[in-house]
Amino acid sequence: MTTLPKGPSNNILVNIQGMLDPIGYTLRMRERYGDPMSCPKMNGKPVLATGSVEGLRSVFAVPPENLDQMLGESFTAAVGESSLFSLSGARHAAMRKLLMPPFHGQRMRLYGKQICDLTLQCSQDFKPGLQLVAQDLMHKISLQTIIHLVFGVTTPAEAARLEELLEELRKSFSFGLTITLIIPWLRREFRGFGPWARRQRATRDLRSFLDREVARRRAEPAERTDILSLLLEARQEDGTALDDQQIFEQLHTLLFAGHSTTAGALSWVLYFLGHAPAALRRLQDELTALGADPEPEALAKAPYLEAVCNETLRLRPPSPGVGRKLNAPMQIAGYELPAGAGVFAQIIWAHHNPAVFPEPAVFRPERFLERTYSPFEFLPFGGGNRRCIGAAFALYEMKLILGTLLRRYSFELVSKKPVRVGLQGLPGSPVRVIVR
Repeated sequence: MTTLPKGPSNNILVNIQGMLDPIGYTLRMRERYGDPMSCPKMNGKPVLATGSVEGLRSVFAVPPENLDQMLGESFTAAVGESSLFSLSGARHAAMRKLLMPPFHGQRMRLYGKQICDLTLQCSQDFKPGLQLVAQDLMHKISLQTIIHLVFGVTTPAEAARLEELLEELRKSFSFGLTITLIIPWLRREFRGFGPWARRQRATRDLRSFLDREVARRRAEPAERTDILSLLLEARQEDGTALDDQQIFEQLHTLLFAGHSTTAGALSWVLYFLGHAPAALRRLQDELTALGADPEPEALAKAPYLEAVCNETLRLRPPSPGVGRKLNAPMQIAGYELPAGAGVFAQIIWAHHNPAVFPEPAVFRPERFLERTYSPFEFLPFGGGNRRCIGAAFALYEMKLILGTLLRRYSFELVSKKPVRVGLQGLPGSPVRVIVR
């Protein structure tokens, strides 16, 4: 078919509404227009959105050389030209291969004990009755994980300074910055004011810190396991090392994609468990049965713990969908699309498909114990050759942090009022809990 199905026509309005209400708006669009639907044109080319099993299979079956990032220019503005987000084709494949080892297999499991220890350090002063905001706790743990495992900074003064810099970078990501990334002419510093100026200032300060750290490590080489050190040792296919700009942009990408999303997902776990006491009891019974001091791998293999994390990622994936641009004419979901057209894989639609997930709005971790889902049914980290490189690491980190906390504490919601979904699928208001 060449005539595309109907869909919304106002590009700016779609972007803004989608950012303000990423799940509700997306589901309302499916209810109104169906699956697949067309989206506002991109550079005069059609854009098709789908979340059906068949549609997603056709999207991710496209040969990698025929796909690019749909919003590549915006990603480049955010994280740089050599970022994994910005690269395409053979350059993307080569960089992905180089970056893969720390996030998979035995290398990833080396970080398990550190993740558990950092979680304990961040929660060691908890007392029954303490009130806290789940996002603050999870951001604190995630931040310490990044400082130690990604940057490998251990001296107290340097770690404290890096924490300040990373917090400022995180806070610079706002609704205003998102609009700036979409509208290029807003990317000006306006005498140091505005979201773009704040982001650029935070990026420059972090770059200055990192340049000093890289220079020190090159002058004093030592055997280390943090991701920064592994990037310094990595060699490209032609035998050359990554330069300082490439190293910074890959680390910046990890922060951009991974820090807030993992912390946000863990905050949603506490929110959903607070509304599902039976699930919380079952999870804590499983964790108690592991013994007094289980190894990280025992936590990582706990089936119900993984089911709780997966069900949270189903309901609150880090991104509602992923966009791709076609470099050649292709048939997607039964429609003929020209080169330059966009396809949008709607993760939210897939995760709320009642034929795959009965009662899709209900938090029910047991569904992940009852069957295995294909990568076209459950895809919280995207799919195809651009699936999030840190997907396995993120799930591993979630399980270890959550398992370590819930073996020692229960967290009761201060209020059962619904919490809206905000930018990047993060909680849009504080998830307040009481430590028990």
